[in-house]
Amino acid sequence: MKSVLEAKTKYAVGRGKKLKIRWTPIFFLAPSVVCFLLFKYYPLLQAVYMSFFDYKVVNPPGTFVGLDNFSYLFHSSEFWNGLKNTFAFFIIYFVLTFWVPIVQAILLNEVRVANKTIRVLYLLPTAVPSVAGYLLWKWLYNPDYGLLNFLLEHVGLGPYGWLNDPAMAKWAIVIPAMFGTGMSMLIYYSALQGIPNENVEAAKIDGAGPWRRMSAIVFPSLKFIIGIQFIAFISGVFLSFDPMYIMTGGGPANSTRTLSMLVFNSSFKEFRFGVAGAISLVMFVIIAFITYLQIRFSKSD
Repeated sequence: MKSVLEAKTKYAVGRGKKLKIRWTPIFFLAPSVVCFLLFKYYPLLQAVYMSFFDYKVVNPPGTFVGLDNFSYLFHSSEFWNGLKNTFAFFIIYFVLTFWVPIVQAILLNEVRVANKTIRVLYLLPTAVPSVAGYLLWKWLYNPDYGLLNFLLEHVGLGPYGWLNDPAMAKWAIVIPAMFGTGMSMLIYYSALQGIPNENVEAAKIDGAGPWRRMSAIVFPSLKFIIGIQFIAFISGVFLSFDPMYIMTGGGPANSTRTLSMLVFNSSFKEFRFGVAGAISLVMFVIIAFITYLQIRFSKSD
């Protein structure tokens, strides 16, 4: 009888421990969770709701149109052009920029002199508003009196219509992003700092060269961080708006008009908020699908 009572007492104590709520982490997490729900999920749900209406700001929500906004999109050449441009930017950004902070972090990890100073210099440009940077690059690209054409002229090249040529405009917009990798570089650098020196030294003793050490030790250690950064990279590219809007306004000949610019034009210039909501939902589905594939492939590896 005594053993039964002891067992019941232990079970009750165990249940009491399991039901104990730790309020301290909840207290610190609550503000960020509330902000995330208010500024992320609520606008998303509101966009989904608006996509089924001919939404009127003065008399919301307007007339219910069902899937008419989506039907309009899929029959619109402007939408398909924006989708094509968005994927083109995704490929160009990936080719020109995604690998840059990884290489910078690996090189910086080998620097022993003035390492902290170099890290500060890498991070310092992030304090400059991106809009100011894009305006500066727009002046550099100026075909008549921009610095780039001025310098190229002295070596017998140019002049080039960087932002006026549909074949060059996308590349010209992406090039500045190659020099703004400070935060991503520091994330990779922090991950490299977590690799035990013993593993690297053992590989050196075994005769492994730099490329062998990177393939066997460095990149496997960065695999998780690269996956997380790639997911952030996907959403960042698909939602990118500032460089296209500031440097070209979607031109020339709509060659840089992306889905994010269509959302802006549909809502704030044409006041078709239902169409803008439909485009936003399509972008969300595309980003979610690519993210799902990335996570699925990462788990399979």
